[in-house]
Amino acid sequence: MRTLFKEAGCAHQLHYLDVADEVCKARLRERNQRGEHEFIVSDEDFDLFTSYFVPPSVDEGFKVVLHHL
Repeated sequence: MRTLFKEAGCAHQLHYLDVADEVCKARLRERNQRGEHEFIVSDEDFDLFTSYFVPPSVDEGFKVVLHHL
């Protein structure tokens, strides 16, 4: 993404939502129960997906807008 905004010469903001895992899991469970989405995410899936996530850092060159939820 950084390459895109640098090559375009445009301003940018990276919005990062800092949400506790338990809040995310509760929201996923609610979504799963509604049955409106074709992909069901289990707690185990969530843990696997998020194990690869590293929060953005200033070193990456992004203008991070942090949202605590």
